[in-house]
Amino acid sequence: MNRTKIKACLGTAILLILTTGLGIRYKTCVMGHVSTNDAFVTGDNTIVSPQAGGIVKQVLVTDNQQVKQGQLLAVLDDSNYRTAVEQAKANLGMALAQAAGAGASVDLTARTGEAQIIQAQGTIEQADSGIVGAKADIARTEASVSNARAMAKSAEANIRIVEATVATAIANKQRALGSVDSAQAAVDAAAAAYDKAARDSERAKNLIAKGAISEQSSDQTESSLLTAKAVLTGRQADLNAARQQLSVADASIDQARAQLIAAREQAAAAGAGIRQAQTQSLVTYQSARQAEARRHQATGVMDQAHAAPAQLAVSQSAKAQALAKVDQARAALDDAVLRLSYTRIYAPIDGEVSKRSVTVGALVQPGTPLMTIANEKDLWVTANFKETQLGGIKPGCSVVIKADALHGKVYKGHVDSISAATGATFALLPPDNATGNFTKVVQRVPVKIALDRNQPGFNDLRIGFSVVATVRTR
Repeated sequence: MNRTKIKACLGTAILLILTTGLGIRYKTCVMGHVSTNDAFVTGDNTIVSPQAGGIVKQVLVTDNQQVKQGQLLAVLDDSNYRTAVEQAKANLGMALAQAAGAGASVDLTARTGEAQIIQAQGTIEQADSGIVGAKADIARTEASVSNARAMAKSAEANIRIVEATVATAIANKQRALGSVDSAQAAVDAAAAAYDKAARDSERAKNLIAKGAISEQSSDQTESSLLTAKAVLTGRQADLNAARQQLSVADASIDQARAQLIAAREQAAAAGAGIRQAQTQSLVTYQSARQAEARRHQATGVMDQAHAAPAQLAVSQSAKAQALAKVDQARAALDDAVLRLSYTRIYAPIDGEVSKRSVTVGALVQPGTPLMTIANEKDLWVTANFKETQLGGIKPGCSVVIKADALHGKVYKGHVDSISAATGATFALLPPDNATGNFTKVVQRVPVKIALDRNQPGFNDLRIGFSVVATVRTR
């Protein structure tokens, strides 16, 4: 019995020791740690998008390529943006020139107000003198126009007189031609009578020689011959007189026509004199108006000179506006240069290119996703612990991480922060416990766990890896 009791006591003691050891181990190892397999590796995924639109000219990276911050990723066609830069430069140059001109205008306005008054006074006096002289010229030219018109009327009257003289001379010539024709007919008749009388006289002489006629008959025949000769001589004298009258009529016509030509030339000269006088009159009127315009202009200049202080203020305002336009043009140039720089797309962070969707020749707009760069140097773990496990979890608690994809490889870290709300709170459709069919579900709270840097195998981790996170709460 004693041996049996001794064995029983020993067995009880061993069982007690084992139970105590397991309790101590549970208390130290299990109760001092909380764990969850609802955890994954997280990191910054930066979406690269252009800040300017255009045609993609070059793509310099591929998927899964490691890139450095500032590395050139893609190039857009920059022809339009370069044109905008050149135009902005030209606008800036114009604005600078206008500003310089406005500054010079301020200085000029400040210095020339009094000089403008003196100059305007001299211009007014000169214009007044010009107005007086122009009025005298107007009177003289009006008299010249009147004289020229009178001469033109006289010339026209003379033309009418000479035209009547020409008509009279032509009528006289017609009459003289009639007289010549009549005298010629009379000469022809007298010549015929004379020829007949001469033949009769010759026959009478022959007959009287033969004693065929008496001497009395012969004397009568001779007397008729003398009479016919006298008549012929008279008719020839009349014909010569008629021809002389015709010559006189021709001379009168030539003289009258010469007088008509002279009268018409005189009339033409008178017309030219009228036009010249009218032109001169127009010139004098224009001179008078120009003199009056100069006087008005000079009066305006004087008024403007008296308003020099106000003009100075206006010039200063214009200068300020011009300087503001310079600033505006310079800002526009800076903006154009900035937009030109947007045509070259650089990596914003170090990382690996993923989800590259851009290709050469594609038309992209600002904000279009081109690719994603995963930052594998700044990784952390998001662990979703049950709300009942949060009691001992505090920022700074050490954490052991086991990566499923790396055959349970262990990494070290510490609690960085605890979310202010459960994960369900941020869901697209958060739960509403006031619907009448409530079922209590243990909620999970995201905990951010920072991984210790420079530990072996850190670069093997990838964003999205599933892990098991164990937090030491004591």
